[in-house]
Amino acid sequence: MATDPGAIDAAFYDRLRKHYSEEEIVELGAFVGFNIGYHTFFGTLKFYPMFSPDGRLVDQQESERIYGDAPVSLAATGGGKS
Repeated sequence: MATDPGAIDAAFYDRLRKHYSEEEIVELGAFVGFNIGYHTFFGTLKFYPMFSPDGRLVDQQESERIYGDAPVSLAATGGGKS
């Protein structure tokens, strides 16, 4: 959705309808859209993941130590530290 919106065509929705109702498809789309927006916004704040790879809740300083100067989600947007 975020990187290639053109790939979301009628056939994509037809495949979804095999498993989900129209209401569920709308809810799923809203969830995905909100999360893309959140991650884009957090990237502007240099926000690091709240969880370590093993699932522990960590503060921003520890997360930076774990994930480096730019977590994968930030590196893709150029949102790492300068």
